[in-house]
Amino acid sequence: RRSHIVIYITDWKQWYQRRVRGSDEAALREATVEVECQGRLDRSNKVVERVGELLDAQNGRFAEVLTSRRLLNLSTALYETANAAAGPDDGKLKESLNCLRSEFSGDPLIDSVTSALTSTLSSPLPSFHTLSEQLKELEPRCRRVALVTDSDCGMGSHVASVAMATLTFRDDDYDTKPEDGGCATFYHLSKAQSEMRANNLDMAARHINQMEGEPRSIVTDWLRDARALLELQQSANVLLSYAKLLNHT
Repeated sequence: RRSHIVIYITDWKQWYQRRVRGSDEAALREATVEVECQGRLDRSNKVVERVGELLDAQNGRFAEVLTSRRLLNLSTALYETANAAAGPDDGKLKESLNCLRSEFSGDPLIDSVTSALTSTLSSPLPSFHTLSEQLKELEPRCRRVALVTDSDCGMGSHVASVAMATLTFRDDDYDTKPEDGGCATFYHLSKAQSEMRANNLDMAARHINQMEGEPRSIVTDWLRDARALLELQQSANVLLSYAKLLNHT
């Protein structure tokens, strides 16, 4: 009977040890599975986070593209209006400028250009054709006082100017420079008219700007309008070039 008890106790110990080992193995398996699941979850979270960053970057880039495209459209409209053959449309110019100021107020270059143009558009601007016709109308008046300068504005200069304008045929190709003995008024008028025929308002205004005395007084308003139109066109060209640069970066 004692041997039976020993056997029973031995069997119980073995059963208990197997049970303990089984519990430990089950716990270990559960822990391993939990660790693996947590690892997969962490990796999934990182993937989701990275995808979110990529989507944010893509959305930001898409917003930049839309903004650049909007700037290009507004700048193109401003450029076309500034260079319209019939002359700049005051309403369209102000509309484009207002949109540029409101939508791109944080851009230093756009702020600078639009602020400068605001004063330029304080009064309607003439077209290139209008300026060309005005200069043709002013030319005879300038020729009749061609010799009346700030240093020589007496009666003799007036008489000599009228006589020279009357007796001298109008020469579209007058090319004798003042330093070579030519009449400064005739020379600069001829060069300005030649540049206007070549659609070069900038060079025409440069020649007119070199006139002096009474002839300069006659073309003062013309020169002011020419400069205003040039400033508008050059500013519109700067904005358009800037917008094109942003759309290609």
